[in-house]
Amino acid sequence: MMLCHYLTPHNIVVLPKPASKDELLKDLAAKLANLAGVRNPSHMVQSILDREHEGSTFLPTGIAIPHARVPDVAEISVIMGVVPEGFKESEDVDPTYIFLLFFSPVKEKEFGKHLKLLARISAVFRDPNFVKEVASSNNPDKVFSLIQQKERETVEE
Repeated sequence: MMLCHYLTPHNIVVLPKPASKDELLKDLAAKLANLAGVRNPSHMVQSILDREHEGSTFLPTGIAIPHARVPDVAEISVIMGVVPEGFKESEDVDPTYIFLLFFSPVKEKEFGKHLKLLARISAVFRDPNFVKEVASSNNPDKVFSLIQQKERETVEE
């Protein structure tokens, strides 16, 4: 599974520093629901908030992977938010620069893809230096190009 099969420059957005974690997640979830053509985006937004309140998906490498399984999508849908300044969930943690938010179907046969995507995102963004390089690129095309290059490298390893 390749992240770039789900990610394109069209679903990569550069964001200003958000006021709060919930504001950021609501914004990204609403944008993704719109991109995916979902009729009830408020349900999608609430699904992400509920999932995040169960346990944070913010990782120490500078990325967050908020995700939820929802009945509103037929296939995995992804959006990537880049916050070049970084966002600190609290004062005692390192900033998060990249937010890979995704929805996947609730069907059990799709759960394997959900887990594989989580693993793939973790593999591509395991290096905090790469995360910062991506975050410093304020252009979705450049961000996508960097991710494609990194994915080729990780496949070859």
